[in-house]
Amino acid sequence: MSTPPTPSSEMPRFEDSRFRPMWTPCESVDSYRPGGFHPVHLGDVLHGRYRVVRKLGYGSSATVWLALDSVSSDYVALKVHAADVDVSNELKIHQHLTENASQDFNSEFVLLLSDSFVIYGPNGKHHCFVTDPMGPSLSAVLNAPHENYDPLNPPTHRFPTPKNKTVLRYILSGLDFLHSNGVVHGDLQAGNLLFSFQSLTGINPDKLQQNEENSQLDPVSRVDGKVDRWAPRYLAVPEPLTQEAIPDEQQIPNSQQIIKLADFGGAFWIGKPPESIVTPVALRAPEIILHGQGSSASDIWSFGCLMYALLTDIPLFQVFDFGRQTDVIDDEHLIELSEVIGPLPAHMRAQWSKYSAYFGPGGERLNARPEDFDESEMGQRLRAIAQKHPENHEPPKASPPLQDEFFRWKPNDVDEGEAKEIVALLKEILRYDPQTRPSAATLLTHPWFST
Repeated sequence: MSTPPTPSSEMPRFEDSRFRPMWTPCESVDSYRPGGFHPVHLGDVLHGRYRVVRKLGYGSSATVWLALDSVSSDYVALKVHAADVDVSNELKIHQHLTENASQDFNSEFVLLLSDSFVIYGPNGKHHCFVTDPMGPSLSAVLNAPHENYDPLNPPTHRFPTPKNKTVLRYILSGLDFLHSNGVVHGDLQAGNLLFSFQSLTGINPDKLQQNEENSQLDPVSRVDGKVDRWAPRYLAVPEPLTQEAIPDEQQIPNSQQIIKLADFGGAFWIGKPPESIVTPVALRAPEIILHGQGSSASDIWSFGCLMYALLTDIPLFQVFDFGRQTDVIDDEHLIELSEVIGPLPAHMRAQWSKYSAYFGPGGERLNARPEDFDESEMGQRLRAIAQKHPENHEPPKASPPLQDEFFRWKPNDVDEGEAKEIVALLKEILRYDPQTRPSAATLLTHPWFST
């Protein structure tokens, strides 16, 4: 059988895929193409020392694997980047942080590189990062499904307040280390906050090994029946490390688990923000929304949003970005800021070109909302009806002020006095002027975090 031609480096349309359809819950098989992912198999040895044991996860730009280091006999996590991903800035930041880690106890709360190397394969040159293996993300833990779900009394996805306070201290400690070393994380979110494990050293690889007997490994096959050298022989469903996967004697008590800041793909040097900042939409500071300028203070704003969400189990800002125009998203976010935090200062109002469309001269909210232009027939009909009968067009529902919402959703283990203290603290963190937001180091000394 003849050798198939080299595939395009562009992601194909579904109907143009060279593979038979696959529904494996993992990365797309079409991600394996020139410039894309490197085909990794269980049992592969990378860089002459790291034997792949288990697939931990994947993202838009990398796959992540558990491996056993033959030199140190330790387990490590390998992040194998796609060939077309530029990690040069991220690697420089990692190297800088690693060089300064021994001088700062707070480096314990940041996931640092223990090694990095390059491999070459059919899809190009791939940078690989080596770190300690980590447990699930804060997001995964909070959003884990409950075994006994009662729709009439749905469970909350939050920790008791004392544990939340500890988690928040860990996050601040990690931020303090980054900021004191001139680095902005830029993508602070629950998905990039990982729980630690005790050392896995000494665990028999058979207990952690992923194979066809205990895991879902779906064979990859081409439409033309030929052998594909750019893709793996199979797609492995990720099996992240959980407490259940670790032998009892190796487990770390929940009270001793720490959280580490991970994923520095969106990180940048203080004073040198990139053209595009990747902070999740609802966690963006106002200066990012208005002119894309991020700083260490922008991380602090994101922290404030996370703090509110951890304590209340609801996001502070209800901003939805899927399939919507950027200016519409920004307008809705700025409207929410004005109502939840308070009126925007004059210089920010001046930077927002559509301010007068939503607020009157005295700051009063007008009967207008950002419009998503739905070009479907139904969307056109609804707009026509609204124009003919404006009296039936409800004004946008105002977002309640921060203190009202917090008191409404506060945890049961927080009394009124503590709730007032938390609201005051959140208002300090969520200041419009980035220059006046407290630093991570200052926040760590706040009485609420030390009691």
